[in-house]
Amino acid sequence: MIEVEIKVKISDPNQVRKRFEENKGVYKISLHHEDTYFNMPKGLRDFKQTDEALRLRKSIEFNKDNSEKTQKINYFITYKGKKIDKTTKTREEIEVKINEIEDMKNLLIILGFQEVFIVVKERELYEFLFKDVRIEALIDYLPILKQHFVEVELMTESYEDIKKSRKILFQFLEKFGIKKEESIRKSYLELIAGKLDKI
Repeated sequence: MIEVEIKVKISDPNQVRKRFEENKGVYKISLHHEDTYFNMPKGLRDFKQTDEALRLRKSIEFNKDNSEKTQKINYFITYKGKKIDKTTKTREEIEVKINEIEDMKNLLIILGFQEVFIVVKERELYEFLFKDVRIEALIDYLPILKQHFVEVELMTESYEDIKKSRKILFQFLEKFGIKKEESIRKSYLELIAGKLDKI
C-alpha cells in the first residue's frame, strides 16, 4: 500500500477540534503511541541515508470522553519506504499486526538491527466524509517537541492515484485555513533528531 500523508504544525489544538466538529468530523478514538525505530545491521544500508524506516509500535486506544472504558492495546511492525513526492510524506507502507512486541524487538536485535530512538505521541483520531472519500485526520501532540500537529492521510494501492489523493487532502485542509505550503515533509523522527542536534 501507498500512504499519502500531509502533516502541518498547529498552534491551537482546541480551535482545530472545534473546527473539526463544525465540519462534521466524527471523533473515533484517542491513541497513545510508543514507536521504537530501528536501523539496519551495521555494514548494510543506512535508513537515515535511504529515507526508510522500520518501526515497532505499541498502540494504546482509549476514549477521551469515557475514562471508564477499557483500554485496548495493539502492536505493529511497520516498514516505510522513501518519500516519493516533493510536497508530502507519501511513501510505501507495509504494516503487520503482531501479538508480542518484546519478542519481535529481541528478534530484531539478535539479527543485528540497531535501536535508534523511541518516539511518544498522543493522538486523537477523527473521520470525515469529504467528496465521497473517507479521510482520517489526527491531532497529534509530541511531548519531546512540545508541539501539536495535524496529520491527514489516504491509502492507495496505485501510484497513479497518488496525485488525486494528494489533491483531495490539500482541498480538505483548505477548509480549515491550512495552506499547501505549510506541509511538512520531515517525519517525526527527523524533527526530533533535528531538535536533539541543536541541544
